[in-house]
Amino acid sequence: MFISVVIPAYNEERYLPVCLRALDRQTFPADQFEVIVVDNASTDATAAVACRLGARVVAEPRKGVSRARQAGFQAARGPIIASTDADTRVPPDWLARIAAHFERNPTLGGVYGPVHWPEGRIGERLMLRYPGTWALWASNRAGRSLWWGSNFAVRREVFWQAGGFPVDWPSGEDTDLSLRVSRLASVRFDPALVVWASNRRVQEGGGQMFQRGLANVVNRFFLRRAPRPMPDFR
Repeated sequence: MFISVVIPAYNEERYLPVCLRALDRQTFPADQFEVIVVDNASTDATAAVACRLGARVVAEPRKGVSRARQAGFQAARGPIIASTDADTRVPPDWLARIAAHFERNPTLGGVYGPVHWPEGRIGERLMLRYPGTWALWASNRAGRSLWWGSNFAVRREVFWQAGGFPVDWPSGEDTDLSLRVSRLASVRFDPALVVWASNRRVQEGGGQMFQRGLANVVNRFFLRRAPRPMPDFR
């Protein structure tokens, strides 16, 4: 089973090496996966770092994480496409666990897991590890799975049947895709499929994060609008 890993990246030369080195340490056979870094009009050495560390670089000059993810998924060669982010570190068995799920269930459309923060204030780390994980689990149990772009994998044919990412959205493209995939095929939440992401988003402050999250829920589910842009912290 060949897997394509897609990583959108805008000015990520600082974080990208840790992400790519973690993928280089996978227990999954090296000839059974590819790593695609989508350079989303970076002005730093993101593309050079990706090339030096063995990734395949795809250029997407139109800024936006939705467009970057879409370009990476379009370039993917594998029947299974895994998604993570440039500021995320995956464990050594990440791809092996993903492959095992799809091998055990030929009708599985997607699989996803929790995202943890390895650093930051203890309250912030616990909020993401427990209530955050419970929310992901509950969405799966309700049949309306919500995954995050830093930790999911989907069958390529199901991705295209679902219509791909909403490329004009400034954020929320990952959960929008997961909801549409949930309507087409079975999706599995694996609590052991954990990745570790940077906590740089909390720089905007807990209150701002809550307000943005609430506004995005209202926009997405009640007003049928695109979510608000994510703040840019590098």
